[in-house]
This record gives sequence, C-alpha cells and structure tokens, in this order.
Amino acid sequence: MTTQTFEVKKVFVTDNQEQWIVFEEEMQAGFQYKLATIDDLHDYVAGTGEVFTYNVETSEGVVQWHEEQFPEGSPINYVCEYRVIN
Repeated sequence: MTTQTFEVKKVFVTDNQEQWIVFEEEMQAGFQYKLATIDDLHDYVAGTGEVFTYNVETSEGVVQWHEEQFPEGSPINYVCEYRVIN
C-alpha cells in the first residue's frame, strides 16, 4: 500500500491592511494573526479572483478548491468553493 502526500499550507488572516491573508513564512512581528476560515478564503477569492490550487489548512480543517458544473436545466449551474477534505 502506498501513501500519497499532498502539500498543505496554513493560511492566516491578519490585522495588516496591506496584506490581510498570509502564509506562515510571510508573518511579520507587530501584527495579530489567526488561522483563516473557509469564509476568509472565499472572501479572498471574491476580492482577488485567485484560488489556492493546493490543500490549505484552515480553522475548520484541511480544505481544497472544488469546481463543479451541472447540466443545463439544473437548479444550480455551477459551484465553486473550498471544501473540507480532512
């Protein structure tokens, strides 16, 4: 049995107005940080149009970006969101 490993990065929100969402390696002294939530990541996507294509550790657990298109005539046409995977 083989074990597959995936890159997981912790993402934090900060009180720094210039850079409100950061990774551990980007943290600087003098600012307050807390682990980001899925809602924080959705706000980031809405504000920047960027998604994280790797697994991200949030306060809800490890999440992954998910996109799904539904057939024409479905009540929902398209879903794109972060979902907890672990």
